[in-house]
Amino acid sequence: MPKLAAILTTFAAIVTQLIGVTVMVTTRATGEPGIASTTGLTLTTVGFLATVAAAPAACRALYTWARDRGYVLYHEHQRQDATLPTAPIVHLPRSGTLP
Repeated sequence: MPKLAAILTTFAAIVTQLIGVTVMVTTRATGEPGIASTTGLTLTTVGFLATVAAAPAACRALYTWARDRGYVLYHEHQRQDATLPTAPIVHLPRSGTLP
């Protein structure tokens, strides 16, 4: 569960950054400085700090999941390959033509 929490926290922090940037751009476009622009900057800063804090755990969780999944798939394919019949060995004549 901590893995999922780290991933969701990172996602929420990125969304917070996007909202903050949207607020800043909107207030800049309308020419209304003041509390709205400060709110946008605050949201962007908080989102950035949360992303920086949560990203290492989220990256580690995704890496661990991918590594474990690759390990399972590798052994699954090895097991499937072991059940396949082996092809007979064909010896070619010295002339280089196939029989």
